[in-house]
Amino acid sequence: MSNVVSLFSDTHKYEERPIVLLADDDPSIRLMVRHVLESEDFDIIEAADGLEAIKAVEKHHPALILLDAVMPGIDGFTTCQQIKEKGHTDIPVMMITGLDDDASVERAYEVGAIDFITKPIKWAVLKHRVKSVVAKVIAERKVKLLAYRDTLTGLPNRLLFADRLEQSVIRAERSHTSMALMLIDIDDFKLVNDSFGHDAGDKLIKAVGQLISRSLRRADTIARLGGDEFAVIIEGINSPDDAISIADNLTTILEHNVRLDDQETYTSASIGIAIYPDDGNEARTLLKNADTAMYRAKENGRHCFQFYKPEMSVNAMERLDLENSLKAAFENDEFLIHYQPVIDIHKNEVAGVEALLRWQHPEKGMIQPSDFVSVIEDCGLIVAIGEWQVQSVCKQIRIWQDAGLENQNVSMNLAPRQFKDQDLVSVFTQAIAENNIEASSLSVEITERTLIENIGEVESTLKKLRSMGVKVFLDDFGTGYASLAYLKEFPIDVVKIDRAFVSGIPDNEEDSAIVDAIAGLTRGLKLQLLAEGVENERQLNVLKSIGCQYGQGYYWSKPLPGNEYEQFYMNQIYNIG
Repeated sequence: MSNVVSLFSDTHKYEERPIVLLADDDPSIRLMVRHVLESEDFDIIEAADGLEAIKAVEKHHPALILLDAVMPGIDGFTTCQQIKEKGHTDIPVMMITGLDDDASVERAYEVGAIDFITKPIKWAVLKHRVKSVVAKVIAERKVKLLAYRDTLTGLPNRLLFADRLEQSVIRAERSHTSMALMLIDIDDFKLVNDSFGHDAGDKLIKAVGQLISRSLRRADTIARLGGDEFAVIIEGINSPDDAISIADNLTTILEHNVRLDDQETYTSASIGIAIYPDDGNEARTLLKNADTAMYRAKENGRHCFQFYKPEMSVNAMERLDLENSLKAAFENDEFLIHYQPVIDIHKNEVAGVEALLRWQHPEKGMIQPSDFVSVIEDCGLIVAIGEWQVQSVCKQIRIWQDAGLENQNVSMNLAPRQFKDQDLVSVFTQAIAENNIEASSLSVEITERTLIENIGEVESTLKKLRSMGVKVFLDDFGTGYASLAYLKEFPIDVVKIDRAFVSGIPDNEEDSAIVDAIAGLTRGLKLQLLAEGVENERQLNVLKSIGCQYGQGYYWSKPLPGNEYEQFYMNQIYNIG
């Protein structure tokens, strides 16, 4: 067992009055030592024999042990040896005895003692040596406390947790028992940070740490791994049912309203569970598999727990392969942009076009965005691809204008991460200037999810883009929060009805009612309405009747490469549909 584990038990705190353990079978010696050392602000724990001493070490974790060499039962040498074998190598031991022969002195050092004091004791010498040794131990403990504890919560940090997990695996292997590793991630933590500020986020982290700590046994380990992620080690479980009971309890406890200053926020958590030895017989494997399970819990809707299953690793490897393929695709210029016309359904004219990302795989052919867009968003590649897309669209507009296609407006989809990780205003400003086009030639499309995840950043960026002349579309309206607040407060020009609702009209009464309600809502707010996924004339007639201005879908055209759209525009501008 490592020094880290033995030094930092869950109950250990830095002692204002350091503890000295004295083991001696002579009550008069114990009385004298107590009298001398308590005057120096030490707390003295007494033991009359070796077994009592070993138990006291486990309970109190003293700063120093004073051991009599000759005691009934097991002697001081054996006691010292057993204390060290139990992992308490960081606690110094001083032998106090009437034995002063060379063999006794040598044996004391062999079993781990650092000093040897003979009887009769010279009290001034004892006091000086004890003070010197304890001062050094306390100084070392304070340094290690800072190194191995999370400064915000006081819980073990990632470094100490890694050691604890290693030791838990070793104990489970030796005792042929099971253990559970749980990774806990606070749901929507970023929203708390963005809405209330980082101080509130810190308070929430501390509150969650306290809630988890209070729900566990003293023998269990809880650590904060960083950010909003915690880890829990549960040893000695009899079956997965034990883990289910604990995880269910944690999920319930963490479904909690937490007051942050004058604000109250709801919190919940997603938990991933890996069981030793079924899900791994080493710490690294258990941690990886618990992490995989935790992300699956988030994918399943959050506020739940998920056990690791082997097929998750297969999916994770496939995901990693896809990420690597996408990075290579970007470097090898395999991405393309296709353009789908947007039609003014009352004037029967092309009103604009949407830029849609495509991946031309050298072996698999054209890959649709639904198969890869979420991955490039999650792995951060969307930032580089997004900048490339803005540049490419602006170049294409310039090419079209030079070919005689005037008044083209191209809309582009923006992901939440782009608002967070790059200066979008600068990206657009530079691309517009380099290609000598007007900002009014561009529109941006965002989803309600983007608004929710980055409220402040998104609103500020959209206002700057809109002031330049760029239009703002709210995409997939009705599939998310469908909040009137977004339509009223954010700088939005056009609302797009999701194709899921358009596909159901006019036969599906529920879809028809939703589309009609959205049309009335946007009409009242003087916003324009665009319907996606229009495929037949019956749908088109319904959209016209409710006052929808624009349509987009295979009824007119599939997404086209830039040169084919140019031909479509020239052929259809006066004779659409």
